[in-house]
Amino acid sequence: MNQNKKSYTYLNAHSNKGIYMHKFLQKSLPLILLLSAVSLSAQDTTIIIKLPAVPKVEAVVPTVITIYANTPSDYKTNEEILREVTQKKVVKFSDHVAPTLHEIQDAPDKVPLVGDIKNGKVPAYLHSELISVDDVKTTLEKAGFSILNTFKVDKKGLITSIVFTNDALIKLASEKNRGFAATLRVTIDKKDKLISITNPLYMMAAFMQKNFDKKIADATLSTLRDAFPNLTNSKEELKFNYLHRYQFMAGMPKYQDMMIIKKSTSAKLLASAKKSKKIVFEQKLSNGATLIGVKLSKRTSKFIKKTGYQNAGLLPYPVLIEDGEAKILDPKYYIAVMYPMLKMSQFMTIATVPGAINKDIDKIFR
Repeated sequence: MNQNKKSYTYLNAHSNKGIYMHKFLQKSLPLILLLSAVSLSAQDTTIIIKLPAVPKVEAVVPTVITIYANTPSDYKTNEEILREVTQKKVVKFSDHVAPTLHEIQDAPDKVPLVGDIKNGKVPAYLHSELISVDDVKTTLEKAGFSILNTFKVDKKGLITSIVFTNDALIKLASEKNRGFAATLRVTIDKKDKLISITNPLYMMAAFMQKNFDKKIADATLSTLRDAFPNLTNSKEELKFNYLHRYQFMAGMPKYQDMMIIKKSTSAKLLASAKKSKKIVFEQKLSNGATLIGVKLSKRTSKFIKKTGYQNAGLLPYPVLIEDGEAKILDPKYYIAVMYPMLKMSQFMTIATVPGAINKDIDKIFR
């Protein structure tokens, strides 16, 4: 009897466990199936869950590859570097060396004179007290210069531009695209009561580019100093070594960015220009080219009121007829190099002038 009671109690207890286990499995089976091997022991109802072993991870230290570049074009993207490394290419070091810039300076013991390079800079103009137009012409001729023409820049006659040259300038400028260096200018400015002469050292460095000859420039400058003993440097100046690559700002034109106005035979282009009656001067060059000065319209010429009368000698506007092309220095370059202290705010006030100059010159070749 007691034995049967104990057996009943034991079975009853195990029956209850079975009920509980049944409910547990109903709720937990989805979770158990997501895990690794699950096994149940029928004897002690123990749940055995086998978890996968944690894999062993070996740390790999990346290799640092350093590539040195001498120029911006030598820099490579990560993809390019990876491609070279994976293909087992040898990275070669560039043998490029930055060019040496040679400052053109006078002898250290020489005291700079008016118009000379000083501290790496050169004045654009040489100033003197006001004298008459006739006196300026006479002085230039006595110094061996030829007067090409005298040009009244403004209607009132307050500003006069004298265009002059000599044999040395003409010979030097008789090279392809160098004709703009064949003349120099003097501005007689009655408004500011001074005369302003273009410094041959400045102008020839800008317009002769790689053909610049300092001996001829110095000789021309010396002649002007002797002829006009009271000359002083203008405040307008630029670094001498910057002149051959001068531009008003990044993205703006340089000397070589000339604009071709029209193409034809040189003879027809010159004849057309003369027919317009806008030609102020004409200078033949040894290489067959011709440099002419063009009178701009009254409306276009008014820009000098904003940029300054003292540098109005940039007019009449130079046009080079060479090898069947009529070309000009881009007005954005020419105005800027003739007004080296021009500010962006001033340039913006004459923003329409470059286009107007192109139209004025285009008309004389129609």
